[in-house]
Amino acid sequence: MNNDILTLVNSLREGTAGKTCMGTGNYSFDIITRREYPEGFVPGKRNKFEERILTMEIGNTCGNVMTMLPYLGVKTYPVAKLDMSPQGYRMKRDMKAYGADVRFVSNTRTGGTTILRCMHKLDDQGQPALSHKGSTGGKPWTGMSARPCRKYLSSKGGEVEALVASLDFTPDVFFFDIAQAGHRILAEQLREKGTMVYFEGDSDGHKLKDDKARKAAKRAFLRCVEASDVVKMSAELVQDLSFADDYPDKLFIQTMGAEGLQFKLGGGKWIKLDPIMNPDYQDYEGAGDWTSSTLIAALCSKGLLKVKDMTEQTVKEVLMMAQKIASYSVGFVGSKGMIHADETFKLLDDTLEMPHYTKKLMYLHGSASAGYSRTSMGILQYLPKDWQLLTPDCPVDAEECLKMLKDLCEKEKPDLIIGSSQGGYYAQMLRGYKRICVNPALDMSNDADVKVGSHQFVVNREDGVQKYVITPEIQDGYRRLEARQFEGITDADRELCYGLFGDKDTDYGHCKPVFAEHYNHIYTFPGGHKMEYDEIEKYLMPLVKKLV
Repeated sequence: MNNDILTLVNSLREGTAGKTCMGTGNYSFDIITRREYPEGFVPGKRNKFEERILTMEIGNTCGNVMTMLPYLGVKTYPVAKLDMSPQGYRMKRDMKAYGADVRFVSNTRTGGTTILRCMHKLDDQGQPALSHKGSTGGKPWTGMSARPCRKYLSSKGGEVEALVASLDFTPDVFFFDIAQAGHRILAEQLREKGTMVYFEGDSDGHKLKDDKARKAAKRAFLRCVEASDVVKMSAELVQDLSFADDYPDKLFIQTMGAEGLQFKLGGGKWIKLDPIMNPDYQDYEGAGDWTSSTLIAALCSKGLLKVKDMTEQTVKEVLMMAQKIASYSVGFVGSKGMIHADETFKLLDDTLEMPHYTKKLMYLHGSASAGYSRTSMGILQYLPKDWQLLTPDCPVDAEECLKMLKDLCEKEKPDLIIGSSQGGYYAQMLRGYKRICVNPALDMSNDADVKVGSHQFVVNREDGVQKYVITPEIQDGYRRLEARQFEGITDADRELCYGLFGDKDTDYGHCKPVFAEHYNHIYTFPGGHKMEYDEIEKYLMPLVKKLV
């Protein structure tokens, strides 16, 4: 690691000892990938590529700031309500590993987790480019925007007030990056207690086409400005700066990309600072978050937690520190690549205390899908809170998958297995366990998702892989397994395995008579191949609770 940067980091750590920052806003599980072109790249042509995953970890603005600040010596307290997906738990573990105190981070069935894929590639002209795709847990990549799932802090039901009342300390800094009521109210209440509030202005809504929505976004933005001491924004998202003249008690910062940044302290004028260029540039993701994190750490280190104590000279000094570290950070891939490159910094223990469960269910998903899908989210929504739902991602190879599931069942010993479509095909072969097969695809070898060729997963897999390939050998494996799928059925199994068929299922409704030849319990519901949430509640859950 660069010695000058390490010296700067160490000097910040000396001054930030004992300082704290609470934060809430945008969190996501970032998957950083790179397209590689094994046959070379020809501009203007369709070039074959392979996608390689570089890193997978917590990210987005607040997620980065809450995990970058501990590296600079500031103790952080992120506030987040994540879901119970593998990615949701991984994000909480990541926060803890980077040094955040996760007492205000929960994984609940009503929480939200956003998965954001950042892809490094070449554009049509062969120039480096970065694209983003995002989705909430269980929804497809295709067509989804990169907007995060904002289920982190509600302004209703006294949630903010209860959080503030529970605090046994007053944070030195509060960071937020969403112009929504819950975050703003928390900012207002902490500011009254003496906390410096730092608002990363997301947008003033000027790009919205609807006039009513644009005005509402502007009002929300200005209310957050009013509740803050330091306001940082990008020139792309906030262009009209005339409002700043109305707030002489604040520090405003506008980042301008390759042109550097400018700031306005109190009633002063806007002062521009030139950028610090990095000739070893690789990835700009995270540069803005390093700017905010370093600025917060520097203000803490120099005891400048009140705007009245700042001068234009001291602001220049701390902003130059922020630019220096932000510029250095773009020489690494991934928002926190700089931390990973620092051999003197070690990640901390990331173990989590998991809930206590009285029952254990396993859900097996359909083809081209994943364990944490829309259907499993629906099942989870209606389960008693002390019941665990296991949602493994099934391997594409059928014989490999069945072996993995048998091993997993032996280890976990589920009280019930629920399989949908292809998952129902596997579930009925897991002898000795209570199973519910929902529209099981008993002639799976004919499914379009297992034809020879390249395919795409339609929902987010835990390993971040988007594509899979069916070879002739894998397809032969489906045929072999299909030919012996009913072997070894005992009289006990005929009672343990239940079929649940939609009477409008045009995909695998024809499998119902075959299932009836081997098992004693068959139910129908007025629906199609994929169960809707109301169908899960009305028809699947009563059967689940009857068997468990």
